[in-house]
Order: sequence, then structure tokens, then C-alpha cells
Amino acid sequence: MGKLLIIRHGHTSLNLPGKDERLRGWLDVPLDQEGLAEAAETADFIRQNHEVDSVYCSDLRRARQTGEVISRKTGATITYTGDLRPWNLGVFCGQRVREIIPFLTLLNQHPELAAPSGESFYQFYGRYSHRLSALLAEAENSVHSIAVVTHVRNLLASTNIILGGNKDKVPVKGGPHTGSLMVVEKICGIWTMYTGSPANLMDSPQPQDLAALQPIAAA
Repeated sequence: MGKLLIIRHGHTSLNLPGKDERLRGWLDVPLDQEGLAEAAETADFIRQNHEVDSVYCSDLRRARQTGEVISRKTGATITYTGDLRPWNLGVFCGQRVREIIPFLTLLNQHPELAAPSGESFYQFYGRYSHRLSALLAEAENSVHSIAVVTHVRNLLASTNIILGGNKDKVPVKGGPHTGSLMVVEKICGIWTMYTGSPANLMDSPQPQDLAALQPIAAA
């Protein structure tokens, strides 16, 4: 039985700290120098600790660049797909997050409501959960690992999807930082997830070790 490695793409110029953070969404921004370094570090960790059969990647540039580094260093084939894109927030993409909080709050309170020129949260969740479920089944039937390069909201949703949680309870902020890796595997017959940076992840921890690892996400 293989593992599913879910990776957040590397840092971009829009991943700004605090009040200057801008919403990325479907904007096709590239990795910056910090992001390229993160992608290389994550790829090196994966190469050293996991044998990867395939890489599946969001088709946005920042994810493609991250996935291509992993593919090159592991020798795994890469497949691009729009199903691994983040929530499409339409006209709000590129704006400062602090300036559009009322609109984002409204969309979170009404997950069936589509963002102007975008999609609803339910549309995003359905699209991503369908693809993630297929990738999870592929990993379960694989000898080695399947790598998935996606975005922060997708990682936040992954816990609920894999564990069958409430889709209305997906955190709306926080989450693993750029370049982070979530490992999904069955331990003692139970799907288990652990996440962190390459510097603090260990290979195949046992259940008694999991408490020492960084939580998947916090609201």
C-alpha cells in the first residue's frame, strides 16, 4: 500500500505577511526565489524518503513549477489538472485580503453562492473532493507514493474529505505554510495524516509518534 503526499506549492510574491497579503486564487503567478528554494527543499526530502510513482499537479504556474522540481528529482511522471486548483474567487483575486474580508465572510456564510466571475465554495469542494478521492484510491493500490501539488485551501479541505468530515467546517484561514507536505497513509488500518516542513517530518511515524508532529491546520 502506497502513500499520498499532498504538497502546497512554494512561496510567491503575493504570499505577503500580515495586512499586505493578497488573494491568489486562480491568478497564474510564478514562484519567487523563496518559493523555488522551498520547492527544491521539499523535492529533496521526498526523493530521500519516498519512492514516487506519479506526480499530479494543479495547472497553475506556481504549482506546476513546484511539481516539475519534484518530478525532475524523483524521476516520476507528471500530470497537470485543473481539478487541483484552489477555490476560484473571481474578481477578488489579487486584492488585499484585509480589504475584502466582508465579501469573503459572506461567501463562507453562504457556500452555495458563487463569487463574481468565480465559483461557490461548494463547487470548489465538489471538484476537489472528487479528484482527491480518486487519487487516494490510486495511492492505496500503489506500491509506492503518489505526489499531489496543490494550494492551501485544498490542504485545509483535505482533512474533512479524507476523514468524512463536515464540508461546512473547513477552516477559512491558517493552514500549512508554502512548501509544506502532508503525508496520508493507513496505519493500523486507519487513514492517518501528518504534516510539516521537510525539516520536521519523519518517514512513516507510528501512531504514538504523531502527537509530536505539527497539526494539519488551525482555524
